[in-house]
Amino acid sequence: MRILYVIDSMTKDGAESQLLKTITQFTPDQYEVFVVLSRAEGERISELAALPCVQDVTTLSGESGRMKLIEKAFTLGGIIKAVQPDIVHSWLWYSNFLCGVSRRFGLLCKIPFIASQRGDYYARYGKFRLWLTEKLIYRATDCLLTNSEQIQRHLLKLYPRKRVLSIPNLLELPTEVWIQKQRESSEEKLIVSVGRFAPEKGHRFLIEALSLLNKNYVHWRCKFLGDGELESELRVLTAKHNLSDKVMFPGFCEDIFSELLKSDLFVLPSLHEGSPNALIEAMGIGIPCIATDVGGIKDLIDNEKNGISIPSQDSVALETAIHRMLTEPEFASELGKNARKTIQQRFNTEESIRKLEEIYQSFV
Repeated sequence: MRILYVIDSMTKDGAESQLLKTITQFTPDQYEVFVVLSRAEGERISELAALPCVQDVTTLSGESGRMKLIEKAFTLGGIIKAVQPDIVHSWLWYSNFLCGVSRRFGLLCKIPFIASQRGDYYARYGKFRLWLTEKLIYRATDCLLTNSEQIQRHLLKLYPRKRVLSIPNLLELPTEVWIQKQRESSEEKLIVSVGRFAPEKGHRFLIEALSLLNKNYVHWRCKFLGDGELESELRVLTAKHNLSDKVMFPGFCEDIFSELLKSDLFVLPSLHEGSPNALIEAMGIGIPCIATDVGGIKDLIDNEKNGISIPSQDSVALETAIHRMLTEPEFASELGKNARKTIQQRFNTEESIRKLEEIYQSFV
């Protein structure tokens, strides 16, 4: 089977990592894979190109804008004509939209088009972009894939005639499991948050919560693992709250599990999410977790049973949850154990790949 994937770039973010994991599961005797990067190359392009079943990687770089988008749409059409794939499968909004434009111009009319929606578009975008999504993604695609049952249910209510399916993220966990540190009451406890420094990740609300926590005489430090355009702004906000000596920004971490296993608590303060890899991985090793009650997180956390869920953009509720987790170790440990069980029950890489292959086969 010949598949053409279209994705924005090959960075270290979640969707890109999931695509790499997906293609890694394919063998050259079963699949020929071609990849179009619709915006930029990204740090992991060489890793992508080295995979055995990947035949070619093409980057459609350049300036943005209406005419550039149309030019890219026709360039993509030319690639599709040359490759003659059995399926075109796009990931992320821009690439989904680009494929939708190509189909509107008749460049993708006879080839099955699958679009992967990784986030909650209805929470993230305004009316105009949602209108574009409806016209050029939802109407254009033959199958809409998501990694969240919550988002799948929402889309099926809006588009009951559309084929909308949910496949859990592919997951690779270490053999080591989180064990609660036997710290003295005077010792600092380590909080970790993982995610790109972007507005939708809600880091500023965690900083505000930490400023409140600082007044409750709980000994703690916090690591923000990641990078992104808001790093300098977050550092300024940290200094404003006099937390620069307690909040660290060590950058992007390649070995995320080594950091999680040394921590006492994981926090994800996002404004909206699909099915976040960082939270799934943290729950999967059994660390106590706090996350906002948005998007696909609702499928993962059962409040006060396998984690604590709080409203988004609520620094007071977040501080209360952090304080409880840090001061009630037995409660926190029990939530961590239950979190690991949840992930073990719901995520199976072989099963996810089997479902994806069934979808591909249904179009051939």
